[in-house]
This record gives sequence, C-alpha cells and structure tokens, in this order.
Amino acid sequence: MSASRGDGGASGGRRLPLYPFELAAWISLAAAVGFLRWRGLRIDWNTVVYTIPPLVKPTAQVLVSGPLLYLLYLLLRRRPLKPYLTGLLRPAWLVLWLRLWLTCFVFTYAYFWLKVSVPLVNERLWDGELWAVDRLLHFGLSPSVFLVRLVEGTALVGPLELWYAWWLPTMMFGLAFFCAFPDAGTRRRFMLSTVLIWTLGPWIYLALPALGPVYAFHQTFEEIAPELPNARSAQQMLWQNYQRVVAGRTGGLKRFNPTRGIAAMPSLHVGGHWLLLLWIRRKARPLLVPAAVGTLLTFLGSIVTGWHYALDGYAGVAIASLSYWAAWRLDPAPPEPAAAAADGAAASAA
Repeated sequence: MSASRGDGGASGGRRLPLYPFELAAWISLAAAVGFLRWRGLRIDWNTVVYTIPPLVKPTAQVLVSGPLLYLLYLLLRRRPLKPYLTGLLRPAWLVLWLRLWLTCFVFTYAYFWLKVSVPLVNERLWDGELWAVDRLLHFGLSPSVFLVRLVEGTALVGPLELWYAWWLPTMMFGLAFFCAFPDAGTRRRFMLSTVLIWTLGPWIYLALPALGPVYAFHQTFEEIAPELPNARSAQQMLWQNYQRVVAGRTGGLKRFNPTRGIAAMPSLHVGGHWLLLLWIRRKARPLLVPAAVGTLLTFLGSIVTGWHYALDGYAGVAIASLSYWAAWRLDPAPPEPAAAAADGAAASAA
C-alpha cells in the first residue's frame, strides 16, 4: 500500500489511488461479504439498507464534533486557533474528512455482519478453554471470581458499570477528535489503525467463538447482578437476539438485529481504548493520564460486568498494538507539501 502526500488526492495532475485506510476497509468489506456468501448467508443490498441508514445521522453528528473537540484541546493548551481554523477551510482537509467518514461506514458494516453471523458459521464455543487459561495465567485464580467478589456490595460497582456503558461515546468522540487533526498523516494513519483493529477482531470471533463469562458461567455473577441493572438489561437484549440467530441454523432468520452480536474473544472494548491511548501518547500527550485511567477502568469493567475474560482484554491490547504498529508501516510518513507541513507543525505544538 502506498499513500499519497498531504491531504490531497492528486499529484502532478494524476488521479491517485485510494489511501491505505480506504484500501484496508474495502478489502475488509469484500472479504466479509465474500466469506459470508460462501457460507450460504444472504448478504445483499438489503443488508446495507438495513444497517447503514440508521448510523448516518449519529455518526455524522459525532464526526462533526471533532473540530470542536480539537479547538477545545487547543484552548486548554493555550495554543492559537487561527492556523487550525484556516486549515479547516481548505478543500483538501474537507475531502479527506469526508473520506474518513465514508470509511467508518464501510468497516462498520463488515464488522457487524461478521460478528452477528458467528453462531451460524462456527458452532464451537471456547468459553471453557478461555476460563481455564484465565485461571492458568493468574496462578489458579479466576479474575472474574476475584474481581466480582472484591467489588460486590461496594461503591465501586456503579461507577465501573457507568464507565463501561460510556464506552461507545468515548470511542466515537475519540474517533472524531483524531479525524479532525490538522495534519493529514495523523488522520490517515489513525483511521488505518482503526480499520485494522475492527477488521482483525471479528475474524478472531469467528475462529474462537465465545459467549463470555456472564453467559457461560452465570452463577459467578448472580449475587452482583442486582447491582448491575444496565449491564444485565443489555446482556438480556443481546442474548435474545443471539437465540434468534441460533434458531436460524435450522430455519430462516427472523426479527434479529445485526448490530447485537455476542462475542467475547478478543475484547475490542479494551482494545479500542488501548488504541486511543497509543495515539494520545504520541499526538496528544496532555490527555495521557485520563486516557490511561479510562483504559484501566474499561478493562476492570469488562470483567466485573461479565462481558469478558481477562484474557480477552489482553488479546484486545495485543491486537490494538499490532494495528497501531501496522498503520505506521503501511502508511509511512512521506514529506508533506508546505501547507500540510505547517499544519503538522501546529499539531506537534498542540
């Protein structure tokens, strides 16, 4: 994969190919659709119409917030706003921003349909093995049992559940923030790493299907369940949808929601926050401490609520780190044009 320079899409009058993040997203989409159709699932235009339109408005609202978040970041750092505001008016900045926005829909569609199709493609469940490996890694003690017994009945349960419920907004606003950076290179590579993690994750779901400890070892969470009403409500909703999908093994799929798949291994909740942490460490270091605390709370929350094994979180961190590393290798930093270089300097100063 080779990236074009700066925010632009053309050099010397030639029409340049897709950026690496776009190539990765479209390859991911083609692979997902091809695989699922090969396995006999009817993945056609109707699935696009059903999945994408409801996402357009909320996604657009979040991404539009990106420039506002970056301006707030500059204000808090007491940096000048005019260079950034001037850059926002450049057609090249806006064109790349729209291409990033479109890419979100491409990889999200592939992710949703691969994840929800897991029980139709692979009936084998690995929860028993994951529970055993979790204990082995922690010297014979299950992290699920340990953390649940540690926090149940304390004031920690509510905040952990609440923070875990905020995962999607924090991820979406993090996405918007980095998509609004002044320099094209950061935006491209961030999106490439995002595409990679959300592409690798569902294929691992398919290879190692697991429901998660709250479903496979529900007795562990019976006593703490009343303290986690929001998590329990969401888990029940996903379980009902999962049962409808499983029923499709012997008949037609009826009244299921493709955005409500169940998969434990790896934890992309933890992986997603870890990926943000890596980018914050490199490009927005003043936010590093809250990002690190948030990632740790996500990891703990994933275990206490029963969505994930600790091993899932470790795998999420590994995949996020791989995606971050690969983004810098697949889209290496070329010399930027003068205008983009000035923007890049402003980003580094920020």
